[in-house]
This record gives sequence, C-alpha cells and structure tokens, in this order.
Amino acid sequence: MPTAYAILVLVAGTLANLLFAAMFVARVLAPRQAHRLGLAGTAMAVPLGAAALVAARNDMESWDVLLPLVFVVFALVEVVVDDVLHLGFRTTNWVWPYLGAFYLAQWALIGAAFRISTAGGAVMLMSYFVTLAATGYSYPKVGHGLPSPKGGR
Repeated sequence: MPTAYAILVLVAGTLANLLFAAMFVARVLAPRQAHRLGLAGTAMAVPLGAAALVAARNDMESWDVLLPLVFVVFALVEVVVDDVLHLGFRTTNWVWPYLGAFYLAQWALIGAAFRISTAGGAVMLMSYFVTLAATGYSYPKVGHGLPSPKGGR
C-alpha cells in the first residue's frame, strides 16, 4: 500500500470526523462557527479524492479507489444541496437519505482505514465514535442545526 495513499486516507478521514464532531458541538456552543467547521470537514474530500487517484494510478484494488470516492460523492452532493442551491431539506423527509449518505461516507472511510491497517482503522473508528458522541450531544439541543434563536447556523 503506497504511503501517500495511507497518509491521505488516514489523516483526511480522521480530520473530517473530528471537524464534524467540532461542528456538532459548535451548533450548540458557537452556532456562527458551526457551518465553517462543517465545510472544513467536507473539504477533506479533496485529499480523499487525491487518495483515490493515487490508488488508481498504482493499480490498487477497486475498493481502495471506491471507498474514498464514497466520501467525495457525499461531499459534492452536500455542497450542492446545502451551499449552492440552499435547499431546506433538513426539515423534510429528504433529510433521511442525506443522513444515510453521511453515515455511508463515514463507514466507507472506516473501511478504507481498516484496509490500510488495523491500527489505522481503530483510529478512524475512534474518531467516528467522537463524531457520534458530538451528534448525541447536539441533536437533542438543536436538531439538524437549523438556525437557532441565538443566531448563526
């Protein structure tokens, strides 16, 4: 497994999870900062896309190309529906497919990390659990991060 691939997947994937965790906490404590943190997590699609290219150029197995691309596709859809089209889907039933795609992207990163190494997979899994804990903290207080009376997003 090329070192560049491993570094890109493990660092960008773990950082994405931690940035999403920070976003969930910020939705409660600093709502005006939450969107920026979410965008920073979503931006990890760039190095994950690069990891997929490294995998393809090195004739790695299909899984090594496809798993990071799941996150990339999620990120592209998220940016289009949230930031380009400004669709208010979080208050509709469309939130469920969106959440399914979010968690599928997270699980794909976990799978990619475990393909690299058990230790890398364990670190990615721990960062995923941090994200889940932050979601558990945030959701009962602010739901899906809709504008709150305090302002912000």
